[in-house]
Amino acid sequence: MAKKIGNNFGNFQGNLAFKPNGIKPITTEFSKGSVPDSIYAANRESAWSRWRRGYELATASFYDNDFQYPFKYVIPVSPGTPGSITNPQPTVSGAFVGFPTKNKELGMHWAGWRYAGSLRCDKITDPVTSQKLFIESVTEDASYWYVKLAGTWSPANPLPPPFYVLIGGSPFGITPITTEIMEDRIIVQDGDIITADTINPNTQTRYGYVQAVLINTAPFTGILKFQKAGSVYVSPDKQLLTPSPVGFTPGRFLITGARFCCSCQDFMRRDYAFVQQSGSTLNKIFPRTSLSNIKPGRYEKTTLNGKVDNSAMTSAQVNRQMDVYAPPGFAVPFSKGGSISERGATRDNVGVFRDFGAIYLRKTLNPNDPSIPGSAADSMPAYDDYASANGQIIAISDNWTPLLDEFRYCKHIYALKFKDGTFPPEPSDFPMEREGMVAWEQKLVDMTEREQQEAKAFLMTRGSLSRMDVPPYNCQSPMMMSMMQKLFNVPSDLVLMENFTIIDKEGNEYVPYLNETPST
Repeated sequence: MAKKIGNNFGNFQGNLAFKPNGIKPITTEFSKGSVPDSIYAANRESAWSRWRRGYELATASFYDNDFQYPFKYVIPVSPGTPGSITNPQPTVSGAFVGFPTKNKELGMHWAGWRYAGSLRCDKITDPVTSQKLFIESVTEDASYWYVKLAGTWSPANPLPPPFYVLIGGSPFGITPITTEIMEDRIIVQDGDIITADTINPNTQTRYGYVQAVLINTAPFTGILKFQKAGSVYVSPDKQLLTPSPVGFTPGRFLITGARFCCSCQDFMRRDYAFVQQSGSTLNKIFPRTSLSNIKPGRYEKTTLNGKVDNSAMTSAQVNRQMDVYAPPGFAVPFSKGGSISERGATRDNVGVFRDFGAIYLRKTLNPNDPSIPGSAADSMPAYDDYASANGQIIAISDNWTPLLDEFRYCKHIYALKFKDGTFPPEPSDFPMEREGMVAWEQKLVDMTEREQQEAKAFLMTRGSLSRMDVPPYNCQSPMMMSMMQKLFNVPSDLVLMENFTIIDKEGNEYVPYLNETPST
């Protein structure tokens, strides 16, 4: 820098080299110590905005009536599935949560929330020994834990549903729990699910527990393979340590963790049909992508009795079918429903939805983190697209590629995590290029409140609630069916209308398939 000499302002030396003398730049989730470019700045602001607006949406629902539909869903089990008599009707519990918006024709973004503990191993029995499936033993290597569930497992007596389910018309079974987050949070059979605050009466200290992603299920040996990278240890002093320094505790029972999915454009990376113009600035009539931006990938069609059916809702007595069309060599796995080969398939279903052409995945500072939520703040998202060589497609990363928990969270999922009692880590990189953090944060709060008020006013006046799509009648629509497949982690053919039970505001259950309605 220039150095002044003497007592006047006209005599300066040339620039001198700046010597930091060992000072190191600050590094956080986004910043690496240099001036960020526009993409880094945009992603940093977006990460903080999603987190902060999600908190605002969550708190708004505590003092205002929200659009929440708790449900129970029975996973269909084909006759003859081993263990299905002893363990009938595996059930998933959760809720559909609606967020009013003016960016959807029917005025609502629908998010799916699967409660933690939908699967409890203390409710599942070995058909041979009548023993509950506690953790019998845990072994490990450098990268994985191998958890042996109690029981006498063999090809004649595989793990019962939902660990292993046969599909009608196929000799192969599926393992719906694979890719789930599992936690050892049940201490004794039929006991309560412990939390980070639960005290062990024998030691007067907290129990603590482990979270990890199940990456492989061996139904004939009863061994579950969990990945250490990205696992989380909720320690007795309520610290979140990742990767976990300890494995699951033998003698405890496993449960599934909470899962979230959303139908909004930000999460699904798609823009669905906006057939009716709802305002002077909304002109999304026919979703399509320009020829210069079309990319290879997979898309879905929903049909009823062999004919394309893109209705927003159907009768509870009707089941539609979803077929995935994929380029040759890139079929969707059988566990997700399989697919139909179509040369030249792209990511768009023209007139129904247009795909944004790329996906963004959650990423933390740990490069091996498989995106266990809650352990660390999200950093710069990973960008995935397709790859080609010599005119041939060699890789595709689209809506069907990642695991559910690897998708970058939208503000609606952040809101559900806040409602679930989980306080997602706040991004540490504030958008300081703004006029001021306080002013920018207040601007987000005001914008969120204004958008919700305008969307609700539209729904209840010009839009009318009678035009709103309602679960479970919308669960087989083009917008919702792929979301339900990801949320339940079963083939789309197993998302059936008759298996939904909805819980009304009074806590009473009703089955739409039986033409039952909420109590009044």
